[in-house]
Amino acid sequence: MTTTDTIAVLALAVAAVAALGSNANGTAQTLSRIEQQRLHADLTPVFRCTIVANEARSTAMLRVHLEGPPGLLSHGSIEIATSLRNDNPHRGDGPHLAGTPTPEEVRAHIWGPWKFSADGCDDTGRTVAPQQLAIGEWTRYGLTPTPPSWSASNADDWRRDYANEPVRLSITAKSKGSEWTVPLEVPVTIAAAS
Repeated sequence: MTTTDTIAVLALAVAAVAALGSNANGTAQTLSRIEQQRLHADLTPVFRCTIVANEARSTAMLRVHLEGPPGLLSHGSIEIATSLRNDNPHRGDGPHLAGTPTPEEVRAHIWGPWKFSADGCDDTGRTVAPQQLAIGEWTRYGLTPTPPSWSASNADDWRRDYANEPVRLSITAKSKGSEWTVPLEVPVTIAAAS
């Protein structure tokens, strides 16, 4: 073997070792990313929600309870922002007919049985101001029915159409640089007459 051949073999060996080191570094980064994703998923907040409407179904109360997971105890309080999702997110995407609400009006309307009526809600009643909760704590929000102002049917027809429909929520939780969005469907119960 000549000196040139020896140098070539050594160069290949060095390149192979460098490639293995680079591959190991990439593998370590991939494993680290997977572990971070797993830890993030393990800390996804668990909420228990109930909605109780009065007998006339003119008002309701949403109660949001932060149950866990226990790993969030080290985070102290977390910020939650609660919003309503539509029963059909594609409403308003079709053609606009004369004499009907505009696509913007249709998309802005809450297509579900209830909207927020509490202090701190936005103009549409779709979201409420964020607040802090710790595990084991709860908060509540007032709700009112959502019949559209342009509806040809009356509020009783609207309530009947949505009588057995759940309220579709989205709760975004933030803590220590992490963020989770938890979709929920909450059935509505009617308060017993006293």
